[in-house]
Amino acid sequence: MQTKRYFASRRDFLAAGGFLAAGAALAPQAALALSPRVAALPPTPAPGGPSEARWAQLAKALSGRLLRLGDADYQVIALPNNLRYAHTLPQGVARCASANEVGFAVRWARENNIRPIIRGGGHSYAGYSVTDGLLIETSLINYARYDKATGVARFGAGARNRDLYRLLRAEDRAVTHGRCPSVGASGFLLGGGIGFNMRGHGLGCDQLVDSKIVLADGSQRSVSKTAPDQRDRDLFWASQGGGGGNFGVSTEFALQTFDVKGKVVTVFDLSWSRTPEIRPRVSVEALGALLMGVLDAAPGKLGSRVSFGAITPLQYKAGYDVPISVLGQYAGPREELLKILKPVLDVAQPTGGAGINELPYWAAQDFLHEDGFATFYQERSAFVNRKGFGLEDLVEGFRHLRQWPGVNGYCDLRFFQTGGEINVPKPADTAFVHRDSRWLMVVGLYWSEGDSHNKILLDANRVWQDEFYAAMKPRAGGGAYQNFADPSLSHDPDSADYFATAYYGDNLGRLKAIKVKADPDRVFNFNQAIPRS
Repeated sequence: MQTKRYFASRRDFLAAGGFLAAGAALAPQAALALSPRVAALPPTPAPGGPSEARWAQLAKALSGRLLRLGDADYQVIALPNNLRYAHTLPQGVARCASANEVGFAVRWARENNIRPIIRGGGHSYAGYSVTDGLLIETSLINYARYDKATGVARFGAGARNRDLYRLLRAEDRAVTHGRCPSVGASGFLLGGGIGFNMRGHGLGCDQLVDSKIVLADGSQRSVSKTAPDQRDRDLFWASQGGGGGNFGVSTEFALQTFDVKGKVVTVFDLSWSRTPEIRPRVSVEALGALLMGVLDAAPGKLGSRVSFGAITPLQYKAGYDVPISVLGQYAGPREELLKILKPVLDVAQPTGGAGINELPYWAAQDFLHEDGFATFYQERSAFVNRKGFGLEDLVEGFRHLRQWPGVNGYCDLRFFQTGGEINVPKPADTAFVHRDSRWLMVVGLYWSEGDSHNKILLDANRVWQDEFYAAMKPRAGGGAYQNFADPSLSHDPDSADYFATAYYGDNLGRLKAIKVKADPDRVFNFNQAIPRS
């Protein structure tokens, strides 16, 4: 078994290709960490709100802690992962340690006419876990237990991915999971839950067995597919892809795990660059199309993510071209993966990346690990469900990638490989409706704090991203991924519900009906909450 690893990061790879100085060197996992300037100058919450006596009442009910402006840890807890939304801070943070405390906080918010917003991990792409009202923060509900008799892992809604990984590693079990340990497990599951296991085992939400939720009146419900009450069966269905924060505060999840004891996984991290010194025999468009083609034809035990990096016109003129990288895992030996990749490797050997390693399952996940640093970003997504997506589409995509205005961040056209077991359930079987795709496409834009103060540059990049997305979305053909919440989808001039149709498709009508019953007064509301009927 090969265990040797070449420790070269994408930053090293791009620097070697001459990209670092031009500001195109940071891959998503190496995005900019929290800036000291942002941390030092927090804005103030909105004025007004409940009296101090009312806040004291809430504080007394919490075994965790009520945080207010000026309290220790207030800023750390309140700050979101997407620093675009760091200017919005809550009047108070209710750190709830149980479902009972969540219920009290919800009722308190209603009685005091202050809007509650829910946060598990704080990684909402569109900042929907920030508020100038009451932030109900569940990270203290972070237990994780495993039942050997059933193979079910049960964990609190405040658990982060790292808590789930720790439990599953100790039991030689797994679920479909992501790569970033700081992401909240609840938000991950409620929106669907993608990861390198999804083609072989389905989405994270497909492995959901039951869940507990606190509704807008503060009551607690246990929901499952076989619950006696139809309302609880509906809420369970909605929990499988209906999006976080729509129906109540989820406080517990149970997932059916699968065995990975003694399982060999081959992980890979490969990249190709074109520079004045390195010139592949084929165009980067042709190489990218070939790579996606062989991955698409592979069995479900292969999961991958392909990224095509943006470059500026000056870089292209200087002899550089779009960098290509692929990351993923194959549930089998190295030799089988090499046979799958052979058509690509015969045309062009990788010029960078950490290589190919055959490892035990959880050691393989360490190889794929990604830290989720706070930074500034927007991602625009679409599912590729159109037949024949290939070279012609990448030619159009690469044309836009070569027109990037440039920021001190990383921007790319990215594809997460879907298909396989994801597409086995019917669209109406769960709230997650996207059951006919081959890829999840993302046009990603990441920038620095300095860029956020350069309005001309940032506006140029935002226009570039929007035009890029407008050109690629029809070529993909499918809706958007609800866990990659995209605030720009709310601005469609022809349909106020455009974002909801993109996220939920034909399941939107049932989700609206469930929302009306679970939260008739729309206590849980934000810019892209399930719309009214």
